Amino acid sequence: MPKIERTDFKKKRGIPFTMKMTLFIAVILGIWGRSCWRVVELENYLITNISLENPTSVSVEVIFDVSNKSFQSGRKNILIEVFTDGHYLIANRITPIEVAPQESRRYVRTIENFNRPLRDGENIGYAKVSLYQRSAF
Repeated sequence: MPKIERTDFKKKRGIPFTMKMTLFIAVILGIWGRSCWRVVELENYLITNISLENPTSVSVEVIFDVSNKSFQSGRKNILIEVFTDGHYLIANRITPIEVAPQESRRYVRTIENFNRPLRDGENIGYAKVSLYQRSAF
């Protein structure tokens, strides 16, 4: 009579090498695809005409234009950084905006909370406005 052995399902087996390599390649391709998408996303939004209005010792209004060159509308986060004449960061803010596809729009954002008060003889110099992207790597 033939002897039939049952497979032991409780026995631990390693993950096959081909499965490990397939997962590794998928992760690498995912990271690469995400980085390519971020570059394309930055090219689709153009931020121009940045100006500062009504500067006081505790607040400033930042005015800027955003052009959406893509065919998709969406909600994007914008990082606004305000610097002094001496190139020191005095305030920053992340604010959401909505731009319709193939449209240019003007935004006014008031920054009221400075990281530190202005010193004597120090003035608000300029602002940088950029598309905010969270980074995991």
